[in-house]
Amino acid sequence: MKHLSKIASSVFVVVAGLAVAQTPSDPLVRQTFKETQGGWTVFGTTATLAVTHDAPVVEPGNGALKFGYSVAKGDLSALVFPTDIGSITRAKSVKFRIRTDATTMIAVMLQEQDGGRYVAMCNAPKDRWQPIELSTDDFALAQEKDDPKDPDGKLDMDRVSGIVVTDVAQMFAQSDDAGLRSLIGVKTGSHTLYIDDFTVGADPIHTSMVTAAGDIVLDTFAHPQLAWFGLGGGDLSRSSGKPLEGLAVKFDYHQTPNKISLLSKGIAPGTLTGTKSLSLDMASSQPAKLVIQVEETDGGKYNMMIDLPGGSVSNHVNLPFDAFKVADDSKDANGKLDLEKIKTLLILDGSGIMDQADHDNTLWVGHVVAHK
Repeated sequence: MKHLSKIASSVFVVVAGLAVAQTPSDPLVRQTFKETQGGWTVFGTTATLAVTHDAPVVEPGNGALKFGYSVAKGDLSALVFPTDIGSITRAKSVKFRIRTDATTMIAVMLQEQDGGRYVAMCNAPKDRWQPIELSTDDFALAQEKDDPKDPDGKLDMDRVSGIVVTDVAQMFAQSDDAGLRSLIGVKTGSHTLYIDDFTVGADPIHTSMVTAAGDIVLDTFAHPQLAWFGLGGGDLSRSSGKPLEGLAVKFDYHQTPNKISLLSKGIAPGTLTGTKSLSLDMASSQPAKLVIQVEETDGGKYNMMIDLPGGSVSNHVNLPFDAFKVADDSKDANGKLDLEKIKTLLILDGSGIMDQADHDNTLWVGHVVAHK
């Protein structure tokens, strides 16, 4: 997203020279915000920052970092923790708790000095503390037009100059497309998010993506937070057990006449290079006409339609990439699916448009695997 790039670029100009030295330890950084802001600062003309002990947000005797910002066109803000170069070289994880006043997607960024910007996306539900656990391997290089280039194409923790947390809703608020803003459910106006129990650790943790025998599991669901984004209304949660086997994302929403609902999952460009097909385990409480779509970094969009029966029955779906068709709104220059450019997986329920469906529905998606 170009606006995410603008936030990050401005942040690291503003905070240059504000880095706080960290004593090597395990964890390398630990902050509870009981008394101080711990070296955090903010970017943005309307942004505010404070330590709060207010109940019921914070338990008695504890504190949290309180970040105030606006979701509005022309207004971009971020929460920033500058780091000395080399101070978190041994880092393997970033963990914290976050609480937001609206369900949204949070971007966590690691910025290299004179290098690239690496991003991980996390779903944050409204009005409850959500634990966030990110392996440094979960961060993917941002490759939008305005993002800085990376000399070696890999995250170098010894060159990280800062950690940024921002609400992705701000980026969508910059759009002139009212339909897109409505679909995403952008809630404009003043907002507040809280952060607590922030640590940067040296011990490895599970990653959200693994490769085994040539197959790429695109989401292990190993972390407490979801890396999926639900659009068009509805609630996301983790699911375990029936109707699917193992962990999955559960999407509760309403199939509405003349409207769509969709799930979105980011994929690091290059991940799907050399793969031949995509498989998913899926179930739906109501019959659903689904469009499985992949989007490229250059605007190309390719999709395949499947009919999913209702009854909350588990279905294993295998989709060969050579069977994907160009979407009507694709802006691909070469007119072919380039697997190395895929950055997003989307699952759209078009039942409200095609069948005028008008039902509450639950969709489960798990075991998302790309096969070579």
